[in-house]
Amino acid sequence: MSSPLSSGVLSTPLGTLKILLQSFSDQLSNLNPNKTTISNPPNALALLHDSTSVLRAQGTKLSLLLLNKPFTPSAIASILTSISAECLPGLMTVYEICSPDVYGKVTQNEVRTQLRDLVAAIRQLADDITCMDTPDGLEEFEQSSGKREEILQVTGQVWSVCDRMLATAKIGIVGMAMNKAKESEALIKDAIDELEAWDPDAEDEFDMDVDSEPEEETSRQVISREALEKQQQGIDSAQETGMKHPTKGNDPELQSTSQPPSTENPPTTDIHAAKSKALKLLKLLKMLYPALRKRRISTYPPFTRLNPTSSLPPWHQVKRFSYMLSFCEDFSTATDDLADVLYERAPNLVQAKMELITTMACRCVDE
Repeated sequence: MSSPLSSGVLSTPLGTLKILLQSFSDQLSNLNPNKTTISNPPNALALLHDSTSVLRAQGTKLSLLLLNKPFTPSAIASILTSISAECLPGLMTVYEICSPDVYGKVTQNEVRTQLRDLVAAIRQLADDITCMDTPDGLEEFEQSSGKREEILQVTGQVWSVCDRMLATAKIGIVGMAMNKAKESEALIKDAIDELEAWDPDAEDEFDMDVDSEPEEETSRQVISREALEKQQQGIDSAQETGMKHPTKGNDPELQSTSQPPSTENPPTTDIHAAKSKALKLLKLLKMLYPALRKRRISTYPPFTRLNPTSSLPPWHQVKRFSYMLSFCEDFSTATDDLADVLYERAPNLVQAKMELITTMACRCVDE
């Protein structure tokens, strides 16, 4: 006997949900959203927590209704309507009021990333339900264990993103900044470990295959040119921070007169000396992170979902905090560039890369 789910009564709530998801996706694609027009906006983290909690509960109910018999289209339609009318608008408001001038760039980026993941998971769930909203689609679902597993998997993705969002609301701005700093520190540590394990005397596997793989040689040349161009331009995250960032174009300290690496392999002693200097600098850079966490991040005014918006720090303090944190991401990029010139056996570029990292570290501390 055909289930009432196959009657097509879900087409309207599903259509509304998909339209809203597309609108939300377009809004999230805008890296510089318009400033909120909401007067006296609520605590964005509190609204994030409340909307996410309701969404997670509705997702649990929805999965149970889809996976257990009898199917009840009216109950499913009610949940889809609730998601469209309550949960998603609340989360869209969170993104709108989560301005980088108020909550910081790290918070805005974290919320945007999580909401993108959530939209993708809900869209997949909506597509699966749409396939079931026909007699043939429902019959296939009932007879296929794979389809049921897919529903479970997508529902699990929704739960996972919701849990991340609830954690974000709980740890607040300082907690998110701590996590970002720890992630960046871990990347620096990985780079140090890789460089320590690298033996410049050993002929690397890439060079051994260069004659038999001409395409790899071309790729390597492209990488070398890109690395050189990046070194000439410096590292600039002004688009993300809204402030000037140290680059070769705007700071004489970062100007470099280094020439492109020679096509001939330099003496091995030069590579070893460059590697030793690079490791010493990176280890010093790694030592900077505990101080950043203790003296810069921990001292920032705490703000979670439990705090009133009146306790948010002033915009100029938020901007300085975001500027300081942006260096954590740039340190990782600069470290990769430093490792690249070493692996490419271009010791004459190492000094310029090291000077860039040193200047960035000094400015990070100054903030």
